Amino acid sequence: MNFKLKALLLFLLILGSAKLGQVYGQSGISLYHLTNSTYQGNNYNPAFFPEGKTFIGLPVISGVMVDFNSRINYENAITTNENGDREWDIDNFVNNAKKKNYVSLEAEISTLHVGWRKSPTQGYSIFIRERIGARGFYGGNLVNTLWHGNTSIVGDEIDLSRTAIDVRYYREYGFGIWKSIPNRGINIGVRLKFLNGMISAVTDNKFEGTIGFEPGTYQANFDLNGATVNTSGLNILDSNDLSSHLISNGNLGAGIDIGAHWKITRELSAAVSVNDLGFINWKVDPENHQLADTTFRFEGINLSDVGNFEEAYLDSLKNRIQDTTFNNSYTTGLNTTSYASLMYQLTPNDRFTGSIAAHIVRGNFRMIYSAAYTRKVGRVLDVSANVSRIPQQGIDLGLAAAVNFGACQIYMASDKLLRIWDVTKIDAVDFRFGLNLVFRGGGKSPKDDNSDLMHPSPYGKKEKVEKSDGIYWIIRKQKPRPVYEKTKFRDT
Repeated sequence: MNFKLKALLLFLLILGSAKLGQVYGQSGISLYHLTNSTYQGNNYNPAFFPEGKTFIGLPVISGVMVDFNSRINYENAITTNENGDREWDIDNFVNNAKKKNYVSLEAEISTLHVGWRKSPTQGYSIFIRERIGARGFYGGNLVNTLWHGNTSIVGDEIDLSRTAIDVRYYREYGFGIWKSIPNRGINIGVRLKFLNGMISAVTDNKFEGTIGFEPGTYQANFDLNGATVNTSGLNILDSNDLSSHLISNGNLGAGIDIGAHWKITRELSAAVSVNDLGFINWKVDPENHQLADTTFRFEGINLSDVGNFEEAYLDSLKNRIQDTTFNNSYTTGLNTTSYASLMYQLTPNDRFTGSIAAHIVRGNFRMIYSAAYTRKVGRVLDVSANVSRIPQQGIDLGLAAAVNFGACQIYMASDKLLRIWDVTKIDAVDFRFGLNLVFRGGGKSPKDDNSDLMHPSPYGKKEKVEKSDGIYWIIRKQKPRPVYEKTKFRDT
């Protein structure tokens, strides 16, 4: 296949679309299994409220997360030639592409969090968090055609709707409420979030496109509908307004996290949560790069009359595809995730958990399945190990631990440990760590007034109440009767 078709397909790869806001989020399943041992468990299920009286997170050091997921690793793209030199192996890279592929990079930074228990059954939290995500989706047949040509798919077509980009950076300001209902064994939590978007580049959700190749002539038939890329804040990156834009701007939105944890029996409990339900309205520096809906046959250009190939190619492309730029605001949904678990408390310090995490991808659920064992060693150490099946990565091992040194808590977690020892085979990285300040309270316990032992008195109306433990009546302490001096007898 000649260069012009490769370039056109690459152009459409960048501009292709998928369903907006429905892409992979990060996993974090290992840290999730520590439940309420750390404040960060509240990010996965608002019903997991941390242990302690007051907990504080400091900027950056209290929460950093990096999650990278790709189907291709270094060993797939690099080979050693007969001279012993390393060189690119694009054929191997292309051959490893599957029908559906994606590359994602997620990062989170905790700017601040403060939480406190108002009572043993009620707690509150406030938090600020930076959230960054860059994701790209592509089909294997598109990559194969770009590199090997269209011979293998003559008479067939490429479905461009599998191609997408989603890049966004936003800040969330949140307020959380936690409530325990002991007599029903239920904990519930809600986190309300105000969102401020900084940068966005996303493909629209209405795109439908295909490229078909005719037998014999190898001519390409294009059918494009609704191809649009929306951006916000990209022009500000090179302006003097960047600092003020990153502090506050008019890209506003809202979100909510909800969760519940139900203790079914003494040993068995269940937890469920839905996070990042919400939206952001991008209206600062918006640009909408749109291709007109069109169906056409691309026969190429006559190279015998071409002096400057690139200029002639672009002119031919412009004549076929009309592109327009608008400046309309647009709205994106958040990348919703959900978690569900069944937990068995073998002993007060040992717990087994089976979990499912659902991430919505282009209208379809992509599931993470995990089985974990969690061990609590006093107030010093909480550790959890799990085996998980992660999309595009298969089976992997995860580990999470939280260590407490007085009021200082350090936690670390990773979902992907199997290939971490061989750098050349790493195609996914998941790493989370931070330092929290946890103040557990102390001092004297509140005085017991025995109010649970109050019952009507059986002695009549004079004594309105008496205290009973169900077996004996507890009589108020009586004043001792006066002791009189012994009477002396006189002789008569």
